[in-house]
Order: sequence, then C-alpha cells, then structure tokens
Amino acid sequence: MKPGRGGATRQRAGAGEVPLFRLPPETAARQLLLRFLDKAEGAAGRLVQGGDATALHDFRVALRRFRAAERAYRPWLDDAVPKKMRRRLKAVVQASGPARDGEVQLAWLHGQRAGLRGAQVSGHRWLFRRLEDRQREAEQALREELPAEFSLLAARLSAGLRMPCVPGEDSFARATGERLKPLVAELAMHLRVIGNIDGRRHVHPARLLCKRLRYLLEPIAPAIAPDEGLPAELAWLQDLLGEVNDAAVLGEALAQAAGEAGAAQVRAHIEAGLRKQRAARRSEPRSGLLALAQRLADQQRQGMAALRERHAGGADDRLLDRLGAAVNLLLEQAPAVPPVPADPPS
Repeated sequence: MKPGRGGATRQRAGAGEVPLFRLPPETAARQLLLRFLDKAEGAAGRLVQGGDATALHDFRVALRRFRAAERAYRPWLDDAVPKKMRRRLKAVVQASGPARDGEVQLAWLHGQRAGLRGAQVSGHRWLFRRLEDRQREAEQALREELPAEFSLLAARLSAGLRMPCVPGEDSFARATGERLKPLVAELAMHLRVIGNIDGRRHVHPARLLCKRLRYLLEPIAPAIAPDEGLPAELAWLQDLLGEVNDAAVLGEALAQAAGEAGAAQVRAHIEAGLRKQRAARRSEPRSGLLALAQRLADQQRQGMAALRERHAGGADDRLLDRLGAAVNLLLEQAPAVPPVPADPPS
C-alpha cells in the first residue's frame, strides 16, 4: 500500500478502493502513523549519510506529523503507542531542534548581507560564523546519536501499530471532524486578539494550531471537496505567523550574541593589560548585530501589521467559516460500516 497523491491513502476493498476518510478510525489512524514513520526513517537515513540539505527538515516534519496524528487519534489507538514511547519520541524531536534552529537562522542571515556597510559587515560575518559552527556541531551530534536511538524506537512503534485491532463502525472523516472542532474554536480565540496590544504572545500558539489543523486535514482532503485548498490557506497563515515568531526567537539569539561579543572584547583588553601590551585592534561586531536587530524589529512590525490588516479585512473570519464548514462536512460523512438496525424491515 502506498500513499496517494495529495496525502490521501487508499486501501483495496474487493474490486474497488476505500478512501482513507471512509475507513474505520482504528484502521486509518494506524495506516497514517505507519506512513509518517516510514517517511521519518527514510529521512533519518539520508541525514546520517550527510550531504542532503532537506533531510533534517523532512525528518522533523515527518515526526511532527506522526505526533500530531497520534495525539489526535489516541482514543482509537488503544495501547499501540504507549506513553513511554511517546516520551522517547518527544525527546528525539527535541534533540533535533538545535540543528534545525541553526538552519533557519543561517538561512535568514544569508539573505541579510545586502545593504550592510563597513563595520556592520564584520558583525554579520562574526554572527554567521558563530551560528554556522554551532549548527555544524549540533548536526554532527545528531548524526552520531540518532541512528541507534531512532532505529530501535521506530521498530517498536511499527510493531505496535501493526498489531491487530478491532475496527469500529465510525468513519475516519467523522473522527477527524470531532478532533478538529475544538482546535478551530481555539484558533478563533487567538486570531481575535492578535491585533490587540498584547497580541504578539498569541502568535506562536496560533501558528501551532494552524499547523495541527493542516496536518489533520491534508490526509483527508478529498473528504472536504470542493474546498481541498483549505490546507494551503492554513499553510500561508502559518508562514506569516512564523515570520513574526522566528524574528522574536532570532532576536533573543542576537541579544545573547551581542553580550558575548562585548564580553570577548573586554576580555581581550584585560588580557592585554595584564601583559602590559596594547590590545590588538579588532573589528567591532556589535554595530552589525544592532543593524540586524533593527531588521528583525522591522520584520516583526511588518508581520504584525499584515496580521492586523488581514483580520480587519475579514480574511480570518472567512477562513474560520471555511474551517467550520469543513468540520460539519466531515461530521456528516457516512460511517465505514453501517450499523445494523434493531428491527430489520421485512
């Protein structure tokens, strides 16, 4: 069995095929998790080999999708993914975080070189080398620790998910609709207050909700036709929210770097004084760091302005209406196995 295009998995049933969203949730959830696990294993293999720029990203995305689906469909999984394995899987994802954060930060810095002048360039170069070294170390540590840790975990997860299960009479579409409904309500709350004075603190949870909603909708997109483009709209909003959040995270890294740069220069002067020598003249990186911080602040302001404009223009309300309609459509889907009537007609 292979996943179909667009994330819709199908299972053969006699002469035809049963779409994923019409399967019992007990069956469909296991199929979906096995598919994500397979993608994670493939990406882990590419990561260990090295030389693949997308391996780490693909690995983390596959594991995030796995964890989002497992969390959503846990009531239909029995003990296929026990708590101990969930904790170990979370630890693997967290261990891969520093390397991925480094990739994101370096990508942003790479695009910021243009327009910097004089001493600002040295600050950019200093920070880029610093982050590049840390990212390289984090990725190397991941390559050394990941294979044995994840390989054993993946094998145990796969064995648990392949154990026989008793399918119920519900459909995966309806089960998904049930899980989506509270997430949509939560997203609505965050989007309503993002434009307020303290709205910035709602950006990160709204971004995570967009991601969770998209992860649940994408595999069953055919069930919400003709609005199969809904996951793409969520992805666009997630990216906009992500730009604001990433600027805040990188801003914290810049503040720490500025402190380290200043401390390094003071230390050089002290060491030179102890030797009764004149301190060597060095390029001052802090002016470049300040210029980068200003760009991050501009990115945050522009992102928040775009979010407020989107909300004022009714785009958020329209998205929430579409999500509500999709949930209702999913809840109306016929169960995979029709219930037997108590009194069959004669």
